[in-house]
Amino acid sequence: PAPTAETPAARQPVPRTDAEGAIQWVPIDSILPNPRQPRRVCRDDDPALLELSASIKEHGLLQPLIVTRLEEEQSAAPPDPWASTSDDDPWAAPGPASEVRSSAAHPTFHYQLIAGERRWRAARLAGLSQVPVIVKEASPQQMLELALIENVQRADLNPIEEALAYQTLAQEFGLTHEQIAERVGKQRTTITNTLRLLNLAPAVREKLLNPSEHFTEGHARAIAGLSSYEDQEEALHQVLARRLTVRETEELVRGWKSLEQPARPSASRSAPVRSPDLEELEAQFRNSLMVKVDLRCNAKGKGTLVLHFNNQEELERLYARLVKNEVE
Repeated sequence: PAPTAETPAARQPVPRTDAEGAIQWVPIDSILPNPRQPRRVCRDDDPALLELSASIKEHGLLQPLIVTRLEEEQSAAPPDPWASTSDDDPWAAPGPASEVRSSAAHPTFHYQLIAGERRWRAARLAGLSQVPVIVKEASPQQMLELALIENVQRADLNPIEEALAYQTLAQEFGLTHEQIAERVGKQRTTITNTLRLLNLAPAVREKLLNPSEHFTEGHARAIAGLSSYEDQEEALHQVLARRLTVRETEELVRGWKSLEQPARPSASRSAPVRSPDLEELEAQFRNSLMVKVDLRCNAKGKGTLVLHFNNQEELERLYARLVKNEVE
C-alpha cells in the first residue's frame, strides 16, 4: 500500500528504477512541479485540495503521479508556477498563492511532474515523504499535452485555462485545431469555439475564470459573437442584471449583430462627437432601461437615440416604462 504520513521513514518503500510504465516510489521532494501546468488557479487553502489531502493522509495516494526524469539533477529551489503572479499575465492566479517549499534545506530534483499536480500538492500537505510515480519520457510538448488531457478529462480547468492551453499548443508547437482535437479527444469545432473565448473583453474573461450558474461558458461563447469590447461588456451587464439564459443571450447577441452595420456617414456631414457627458448620459439610459442604447450627437447638437430590443416582451417592457411610466 502507499505510505501515509504516519508511516515511519524506515518502513517506507525504497525508490527503485523500473521500466517505463511501471509504478515506483520516489521521494516527494525529488519532484519538480510542471511549469506547463494548464491550471492557472491553485491554492493550498482550497477546500477541495484540503479534502483530498485528508483522504490521502488516511488512505494513501492510490493513483500514481506521472513524471519525467530530468536530464540533469537540479539542486536549486523549485520554480513554483503558483508562487507569484505577473503583471504581464492577466490570467495568472489572482493574488499570491501559497508557496510550495521542500522540507530539505537543499533538495535535489530527479523528476519533473507531468500530470497529477493536485495529488502532488495534496500529498505534500498530508506529509507524505514518498509517492508512487510512473516515469515517462516526454518532450515539452508532450508534457503540456498530457497535463492538458488529464485536466480536461477531469473537468479541472476553467474555460479560460483550457483555451490558453490550446493556444500554447497551436502557437508554440504549431498544432492545427484538428490535431489538438485528436490529442484531447474533442471535436475540432469545440477547440475553435474555446479559443474564441480569448477574444473576449477582459471583464468578460475575468468573469469566466470562475463560472457560475448565472454566467457559464455558454453565455461567454454567445457574447464572443459581438465584435467590440464595448458591446461584449454591455452584454455581460445585461446577462447578470437580467439573469438571462444561454438561449436568451444568444437571441440578444443576434439582435445586436443585425444592427451592427450603420450607414457610412458622408464626408459632408459633421463628424459625431462623443463627449464624456454624452457617454455618461448614454450609460444612464442603458442602466435605467436595461437595454442596449446608442446615443449619437453631431457637432451642431443634432443626433439620434436608438433603443435596441430583441423580442416582443422587451418591446412591451420599454413601452410600459417610457409611455405608461411603469417601473418594474
